[in-house]
Amino acid sequence: MKSVMGQFLSQFLFLTLLFLTLASCSEHLVLPQRYTAVGVAIPPVSMSGNSTSKAGPTTADTGGTLALGVTVPTADSVAARIENGLEKNATRTSGHFADLLSQVQTNLPKVTNVNSASGYDQIELLTFAACADLTEGSPSTMESVYGIQPGNSIASNQSALIAAGLRILDQHTAGLASQGPGAAQVTTVLTNLVQAEAGVGSNTSTMAFMAVCIAASTAGAALLGI
Repeated sequence: MKSVMGQFLSQFLFLTLLFLTLASCSEHLVLPQRYTAVGVAIPPVSMSGNSTSKAGPTTADTGGTLALGVTVPTADSVAARIENGLEKNATRTSGHFADLLSQVQTNLPKVTNVNSASGYDQIELLTFAACADLTEGSPSTMESVYGIQPGNSIASNQSALIAAGLRILDQHTAGLASQGPGAAQVTTVLTNLVQAEAGVGSNTSTMAFMAVCIAASTAGAALLGI
């Protein structure tokens, strides 16, 4: 039951943060009425010295015309995003991250076309492995970089856990998670996640960090490009 609830919370946070970050990142996107509409481009607008046929992504920038105006991150991009989000404290060349990447790389998205790409479910598996690498060693990166004391309660680490989630998301969004128009909402979602983890008596601070790290890293690594 705990694992099912944890998966639900992770997916909920992923979808919420993805929506908030996309909405904050660019006026190029129209706020969708449903999840399947995420990434729909605004209609082209005539500009001085240009024509409507040239509005939006171009062949030089994207390698082809993109009717929806967005691209999907492929395997190499996903791995690089996870690394960057965790500030290279977990790398694709060592640890659990490297081991799992070698197993699932062929399952990750192979094309950038949002209509035909598949393999999003593998991204969460990779972030799990990368985040696990941060909990190992003495002191672990979780402790030395993110300030989370593994022997203390989740409640006493709450501020550090929330800050860790914001820090990871900031790496993916150039600071918009903590400073953008949706910052208060992002903080609320992270707070709710940490408090839900604290509500299970057997959960540890390491488990709470994993939940935050996986959710934030998955949201950042799966963002659609423009």
